[in-house]
Amino acid sequence: MARIDKTKSSSLTERGKSPKIDHSKKILLEQTIQEKIIMPGMIVRFAYNSPKVYDRRPLLFVFQNTGQLLHGINLNYLNESLVQKFFKLTQAIVPAMEESKAKLKENYFRIQLSDKRRPSPVGGQLLYNTVMPRDRRFKESYRTYSLSKSTSMKCINYDFDIFKQTHGKQSPESVEKKYVAPLEQIYGKDGKK
Repeated sequence: MARIDKTKSSSLTERGKSPKIDHSKKILLEQTIQEKIIMPGMIVRFAYNSPKVYDRRPLLFVFQNTGQLLHGINLNYLNESLVQKFFKLTQAIVPAMEESKAKLKENYFRIQLSDKRRPSPVGGQLLYNTVMPRDRRFKESYRTYSLSKSTSMKCINYDFDIFKQTHGKQSPESVEKKYVAPLEQIYGKDGKK
């Protein structure tokens, strides 16, 4: 469960800002990445050094990397159920897959948005136009960050519920229900027809 940083919550709600949510328990893997390798659909975390910035360690779902700016949703401004809702809506349009195109030490999860290295029919702009209007909090969490003020860039493997449902481990009971029971009906418990 995500924790809320309550240190500044009263002053934030007065100014209309959302409190920061700590999603560190949902991070499966964190590995260093160069800014030029960041692709749309990745989730990155970095240190952001700019005055008057509330979140100095954004957890960003990247819509676009222009080489100078990163555009995306700062997941730290969404509670866990909204993060999962965002990924469920996103997954309905474009799949999330484990890949190694960025040549990192470990494979990473990425929503398969179009990029010059990996073209696809769905780009960041189409995803933005389709998913963002579904919840006002998505738009409120949209941010643009200057890469010149960003350091310690990390690629994140996030624990998507939707990804676990299609690719995750299954319990022995669910395997038995799905595979063994129907086979027993056909072949009997002894395995003979």
